[in-house]
Amino acid sequence: MRKEIPMAVASICGFLVLINFFFEKALPFTKGWVDTLQNWGVVVSAFAMGLAAVNLVFIHARHIARRSPGWYNSLALLVAMVLSTVSGIVFYAAPKAAWAAGLRSLWTYLFNGLLKPLGAAMFSTLVFFIASAAFRSFRARSVEAAILLGAGLIALLGAAPIGELISEAFPRASNWIMDVPNVAGNRAIIMGAAIGAVALGFRILLGIDRPYIGGE
Repeated sequence: MRKEIPMAVASICGFLVLINFFFEKALPFTKGWVDTLQNWGVVVSAFAMGLAAVNLVFIHARHIARRSPGWYNSLALLVAMVLSTVSGIVFYAAPKAAWAAGLRSLWTYLFNGLLKPLGAAMFSTLVFFIASAAFRSFRARSVEAAILLGAGLIALLGAAPIGELISEAFPRASNWIMDVPNVAGNRAIIMGAAIGAVALGFRILLGIDRPYIGGE
């Protein structure tokens, strides 16, 4: 009951989706079944998000009650979460009401005045981590690292205005590096990831990997 039935359900649903994707014209009756499965998936995902939100509220409420270090951050999170959720739901539920304009202004302020600046600040701090990682990666300790260092420097000089002032060859070389070796490497990575995803999918459908039931 705890292993065989979930494995059987996952395998049947997975193979049904695959059959519909590859043989939709030959087996048109599978489309209705797959659409129903997808709708169930949306409903389950919505409930999972609701459970995650409830769990988040309990965790941060516990931090506030215990006055843990940084509890005011938890308080700010819960206040912003409640305000954005209530204003968004009420506004979209009654967009023509007289008081809906105020809720729209509140929701817009929370999104444009808080979420966007915080996201920009977070991504701006990543620049320092990227620079540190690039410094460690670009140490020419081998032939491959030296090639990577040279390509990175050419790409940087080609993208920066100072590179074009030094020589017009830098932008052309940078474009060639980005269009030829970079694209080839990205395609190889995508192909490898796709093959790995297909192999992992078949392992899950065949019951070899069972993460959905807590299996190893």
